[in-house]
Amino acid sequence: MILKKNKVQIESSISDISPLELIPYEEPIKPSHYTYSLKSISLFIKFVMDFSLSMNSATKVLQVMFKSKRLPSINTGKMWMLKLGYYQLTQIKEQAKDWIWIIDHTIQMGKDKCLLILGIRAKDLPKNRALKYEDVEIIDLQPVKTSTGKIVYEQLEEATKKTGVPRAIVSDMGSDIKNGVKLFQEQYNETVHIYDLKHKIAILVKKLLEEDDEWSKFKTFANFIVKKLQNTTLAGYRPPKQREKARYMNIEELVKWGEKITIKYEILKEKENKNKDDLKLETVLKEIPNFKEDIKTWSEMVEIISTTTRFMNIHQLQKDSYEKFNEFYSDKILKLKTNKAKQLSSQILDFIKAQQEVCRIDEKLLHSSEIIESVFGKFKFLEKDQQRSSFTSLLLSIGAMVSNKSEAIIKTALESVTIPMIDEWSKEKIGVTVQVQKRELYGL
Repeated sequence: MILKKNKVQIESSISDISPLELIPYEEPIKPSHYTYSLKSISLFIKFVMDFSLSMNSATKVLQVMFKSKRLPSINTGKMWMLKLGYYQLTQIKEQAKDWIWIIDHTIQMGKDKCLLILGIRAKDLPKNRALKYEDVEIIDLQPVKTSTGKIVYEQLEEATKKTGVPRAIVSDMGSDIKNGVKLFQEQYNETVHIYDLKHKIAILVKKLLEEDDEWSKFKTFANFIVKKLQNTTLAGYRPPKQREKARYMNIEELVKWGEKITIKYEILKEKENKNKDDLKLETVLKEIPNFKEDIKTWSEMVEIISTTTRFMNIHQLQKDSYEKFNEFYSDKILKLKTNKAKQLSSQILDFIKAQQEVCRIDEKLLHSSEIIESVFGKFKFLEKDQQRSSFTSLLLSIGAMVSNKSEAIIKTALESVTIPMIDEWSKEKIGVTVQVQKRELYGL
């Protein structure tokens, strides 16, 4: 009884205290000469960079969280990101022989391109997972009007001043990059060029499916379903939208839809009391049984793609990657039933076996440039309408996406980087932009 009475008294006392009174007050830390707190700035950057909120949405979330009537403007938030990006880009990197560079081009309007180089040391490769943004550092960012193998070579040569000569370069083997790396290797034969596994798999899948008439018919059927169900109460049953430029890198979603919609159709067929929507969906899907066996083949292909990429994400590229994969998954390979899946499995493993030859004993190298594709996707989300114009200083935001974004780093960046530094970088690297030309024209 005494215990119960004490418990009631304690609960009563706590209920009389405001939640804010339980948290000791701390004076908000602000970077020198800044109006907003470091916590607000850090959260804004996190919302945009990590949670993919628009800059406008990020400011509104801050308003709700801190019950503030004052909001940072979009330009203010953007400048915070540019300062952090510039700081990350220009920080002195550690000179070492085990750097791995991940490189690719992002393309803008016309011929404008930008070579991005991200880096991670081999000793820092994560264990048992794929790369995350915070694992890599931005090594270089080089916008150019035109690109050739020679230009890429010169850009790579310039980047060695920051990290030293890399042990490996990972890319999707685009022609400019492939030729540029080849020239680079003639000077530095210790550097190996690794072909991104996902792009290689996409090429193998493309070859197999372009020879498959049923796949072509299935895509046509999927497009038919989209037209029939969009803007209807059955729109949720539409197949996923296919990205034209990367459709063979993302067949999983369409195949998964095929599996699920086949089951849905079979359930509808057995249903006794069908409403209007049921009858319409059944009619629209009446051709799906024709693809049932082919879907099983494509599902096996998707499964082997998923298995190999998951394995490589965990183990990375090593001297015995091929042997280790067979050790773990030989039973799964033997259980494959369809010829196309068996063929794809054999081709992927042959590729891994050839790739692993560049590794030294007890060395682990990166096999994928997927992280850089993700960074480009996030950057294009930030750009929005600017994708149709030339590059701007917003390129520097890429530096704010990766590496360490602790409050201490952000504070140092904001206090050490000035707007004139960003303007000077933009003027030197980008030159006159489409936006500047428009301001000049309409200002006449």
